[in-house]
Amino acid sequence: MKPAYLHRLTLRQVEVFLAVARARSYSRAAGELALTQPAVSAQVRQLEDLVGEALFDYLGKQLYLTPAGEVMERAGRDLVQRLVTLEMELAESRGVMQGALNLAIESSAQYFLPAQLKKFCDEHPAVTLNMRVVNHAEALRGLAENTDDLVVMSLIPEGRALVFVPFRENVLLPVAAPVHPLAAMKEISLLQLVEHTLLLREPGSGTRRALELHCQQQAVRLQRLQQLGSLEAIKQGVCAGLGVAVVPAESCATELADGRLVALDVKGFPLRRSWCAVHPRGKHLTPVAQAFFEFLTQG
Repeated sequence: MKPAYLHRLTLRQVEVFLAVARARSYSRAAGELALTQPAVSAQVRQLEDLVGEALFDYLGKQLYLTPAGEVMERAGRDLVQRLVTLEMELAESRGVMQGALNLAIESSAQYFLPAQLKKFCDEHPAVTLNMRVVNHAEALRGLAENTDDLVVMSLIPEGRALVFVPFRENVLLPVAAPVHPLAAMKEISLLQLVEHTLLLREPGSGTRRALELHCQQQAVRLQRLQQLGSLEAIKQGVCAGLGVAVVPAESCATELADGRLVALDVKGFPLRRSWCAVHPRGKHLTPVAQAFFEFLTQG
């Protein structure tokens, strides 16, 4: 039995509601949709009248979803995703692969994934790409909220309902400037490494987490730390002699080749992990996302 209000609900109302839910602001949603704030408010009120419940609460000056709003948000996302899939499936029935591919990738993957994307887009020129570069914690949050078609990440957490397939090795190297005291040493212990200043990404970074897990397994405590906000900043800091670092090999290939960095001979290194293509278990992939998932994992 269909709800009595279903025939009166419009896709525009759903679109406006989702924009407000995403922005947590009527004014920001209005700017995103190129509408006036009264027009946005009117669309939300009409939707609330249809469902018979408030969808948002104001607490102080902050906008929050009500329980009914949370249900509507999930249903609205599902509806939009299904319509996107329908459009892709209709195009596919005409022999054309088209539509958007929405990716979230951990920042270290930016050093190799664009080449993969180039090959995929050459094969499917009607596909448009939306890619977010995030840290490990943000990638996990995106999976929990189902905001992306696919996530490319390393260090898959246990106990989560995820589908993941490894498709590429992720090698983590300890590096230093050529003039650093460790650069000329052989068989450096992990204890010797951490006695020197280590340049690290922020908490939530996958590379940092991999190093922390390795040190925990070896009962070694990280001590002299300097936090820098990106891999590029860390590489420049190491080159300048600010400290040593553990970074993905693909991120520093140029600096290793031209001699600005050297790989340190540390026992237990390099650390080897896998890059994985990941999506929530039970997620219905769009034809474009399914094609890219197969492209990565079978290529």
